[in-house]
Amino acid sequence: MLITAALWIGFVFVLLVFIELMRMNVLLFRALDNEPTLPEQVGLPDNPHPLVTIVVPAKDEVSGIEASVRSIIASDYSNLEIVLVNDRSEDDTLRIMERLAQEDQRIKVISIHELPKGWTGKTHAMFRAAQEASGDIFLFTDADVFLDPKAISQVLRFFKAQKLDMFSLLPGFVKKGFNENAVHPHMALGISYFYPLTDVNNPAKEAALASGCFIMITRQGYEKLGTWERFRNEVTEDVALSKAAKANGLKLMVMRGFALVRTKPFDRLSDVCRFWKRTYYGGLEKNVAKIARLTMNYAVLSLMILLFAVSAIFLLIGRSELPAVALFIVSLLAMAAVIIPFSIFINHEQGDWIYALASPVGVFVCLFVSLSTLFTVLTNEGIRWRGSTYR
Repeated sequence: MLITAALWIGFVFVLLVFIELMRMNVLLFRALDNEPTLPEQVGLPDNPHPLVTIVVPAKDEVSGIEASVRSIIASDYSNLEIVLVNDRSEDDTLRIMERLAQEDQRIKVISIHELPKGWTGKTHAMFRAAQEASGDIFLFTDADVFLDPKAISQVLRFFKAQKLDMFSLLPGFVKKGFNENAVHPHMALGISYFYPLTDVNNPAKEAALASGCFIMITRQGYEKLGTWERFRNEVTEDVALSKAAKANGLKLMVMRGFALVRTKPFDRLSDVCRFWKRTYYGGLEKNVAKIARLTMNYAVLSLMILLFAVSAIFLLIGRSELPAVALFIVSLLAMAAVIIPFSIFINHEQGDWIYALASPVGVFVCLFVSLSTLFTVLTNEGIRWRGSTYR
């Protein structure tokens, strides 16, 4: 009797989850359909061609810095100033930068030996670079990012045509494996629950988001926001900058730029977890209510998956009474309501849809990361990132 009651309770729970999933899927598909896309225009923007200062901060990036900078040098937009910042590297990053500077006169190298108190390494590096910049437009990127040759000209044409103050492209990956297909998109959906791009690109909405892989901003807009000094202790400085931009009335747009901006894949699953813990921690503003809501979303999905497994086991062992069958059917439908939309989302992100079958793994990893983030906020433990702890 107790087992039967539990199965019926599970049935009702999963039925409610299924209904909510169908509602959320409608919103997801609507959001994907309404997302703006960058016009596929090739060629330089109309005259005049403004000087664009590209800032690349790097700390111990010997494995990728040269390829990253060479992708910038290969740009079809030539009016560039490239500021490379060696941020206390202990490997050969500085030596590679200096060699590249000898090859291309547009490159300037800055070397930082000490991090001032109260700053994150990246914000301080970008702040120093901006102080040395001559351009009217800044482009902040990372040392593990690779730009398509037409990325700058294509974005700049759109940037000028739309009279934007700030623009960011969400990156793709150089190559994709399990982490980038089965786990990373689930994490991205988690943050998009709070900051859908349709809201981010709507001036009337408070939602804001950006990726440090590609942030283009006018010098005037950058200075109006208080420069990177205002965000000196932000562990997710890109999101903080975007929120300040909208709060101050700057015109911001964010798009997916998988073909134009790519970054290296994650080496390990633990790297995915650390990256998204940092993103949830800063991107959700250390807000307990938001992080708890995120955690609850993943907890509900995890429980639904477990109930599907339980009902399947009951049928396999010959327990085919009505509540077990009913629970299996509704949980199977709920699983489909997760896997099918996720496969479409992966395909939208230029991934391999077959990894959607690993959705349960992605959900459980997301639950672990969100729980870890919640614990970190509640205990004021702080985030450990790039050798420093931020609270």
